[in-house]
Amino acid sequence: MTCVIVGRREPVLVGDDSDQTEAHAICIKPDVAHRVVIREGGAEIVYLDGVKLDENAPKFGELPEAWQDLPQAIQERDHMALAGYRQMLNRDDMPSDAGVMRIVERLYNDPFERLSQLDLAQELQLERTLALRHFKSTTGQTFRKFKIWAAMMCAVDAAFNGEKIGLAGIQAGFSDAAHLTRTAATLFGITPTQGLSGLSAFTSIEAHPHCAS
Repeated sequence: MTCVIVGRREPVLVGDDSDQTEAHAICIKPDVAHRVVIREGGAEIVYLDGVKLDENAPKFGELPEAWQDLPQAIQERDHMALAGYRQMLNRDDMPSDAGVMRIVERLYNDPFERLSQLDLAQELQLERTLALRHFKSTTGQTFRKFKIWAAMMCAVDAAFNGEKIGLAGIQAGFSDAAHLTRTAATLFGITPTQGLSGLSAFTSIEAHPHCAS
């Protein structure tokens, strides 16, 4: 997912073996391996699903000062402001397909439902391969990757709110705690226990009212 990191008091440093960027707000392209240095005061980490960056966008792009207000917009559930932030990054200004958004909402609400490619095709009334391509074109992620992401968000939410990590993973559709741990390591580079230990809040908000995000 497209990720934005905002330093609460100090700039954050994001980089890999060849490049690095230091700023108060940084956008990270999806599927880019990276390291983050978060200084005193901590940082807000925001994932913007469905935002498709320009192919020529940098791996780690410094964002204007206005992006430091993104966490407040999320806290206040300011949908208009959030839509504006998303549009500043999104290369595609086409409205989201309602059928795909219904699938996205189902994935977030109940990842254990294990929606299949056939379910996707039937919902979109498209041939299976065309449905998969359309889903990726709309969300910026493959159907498989989005299902994994939705399941992980469900597990993190449950674990953050007191559920045992292993049970939270199973309820979200992972086969066991080890499966959840491996997936978290792939997505975030850390285990669920490590991630939760540094997490002070977890918030999920729709991009627009009545539309999943």
